[in-house]
Amino acid sequence: MARYLRHLCLVACAAARRPTPLRATCVRGGADDFDDAVGAAFAAAAAAAEAETLKASTQIEEGKAVEALGSVLGGAYDKALAAFDAQAPAGAAEDRARLEEAIDASLELLFVKQLALVRAKLLKEDLGDVEKVVSTLDDAAEAARRPRATWESASESAAAAAVAREVRSRQAKVADVTIKAQKQQQAYLQVFQLYQAQIAQLKQAVGESPATLQMSYRVPDTDLALSASRSDDRTTLSLTCVPDDSAPLLGPQGFVRGITPLDLGLTLNLHI
Repeated sequence: MARYLRHLCLVACAAARRPTPLRATCVRGGADDFDDAVGAAFAAAAAAAEAETLKASTQIEEGKAVEALGSVLGGAYDKALAAFDAQAPAGAAEDRARLEEAIDASLELLFVKQLALVRAKLLKEDLGDVEKVVSTLDDAAEAARRPRATWESASESAAAAAVAREVRSRQAKVADVTIKAQKQQQAYLQVFQLYQAQIAQLKQAVGESPATLQMSYRVPDTDLALSASRSDDRTTLSLTCVPDDSAPLLGPQGFVRGITPLDLGLTLNLHI
């Protein structure tokens, strides 16, 4: 920003260097002296404006909006002209007009960058609210505009409103499709539940019992037995620890030997 400001002032200064009439040379002390004085006044104006806008320019370049930017730019504009008036020779009204245009153009660049930051933030946070986007951007433009400046911000507001309207339209379409899909899914679920209820009623009326498939296997030389059954779309796995049927149960001590952990059964069922 500072380089751009100095460049504009140098352009304005170069434009100010014009042939001085001979009759004015005697009064001014020479065209070169007059142009040097105007150039020094331009440099002083650029330095004053740069000092006032350096902090705000740095903050905007970092992606942070400057609060009350209009007041900052207004102060920079007034101090730049005051610095020029303090050093400019008499008869430099035309040069002052060029300086005003150059300073105004450089400050407007900060104004445009600030609006771009505000618009980007709005489009991230309030995409669906077109009125809020436009109102907030207009308020931001008013706060960032230099007093008495004629900087235009309607194009920024129109562009932001167009993006917000497009996003809101897409959001409405997505919401409509989602609602229709939910209704269709609910209808399918109701039909499925109705069919299930009808099948259950038919089975109950016919008295049909569901088919059952059972299998079992006892591991040799162990007390473990595995069994599996399938009935009504449900699978059951069973692990059983059976009593030791080979223990001697006869004789005087048969009863005593029979009451041991070997005669206790254990069953584990898993339903899948």
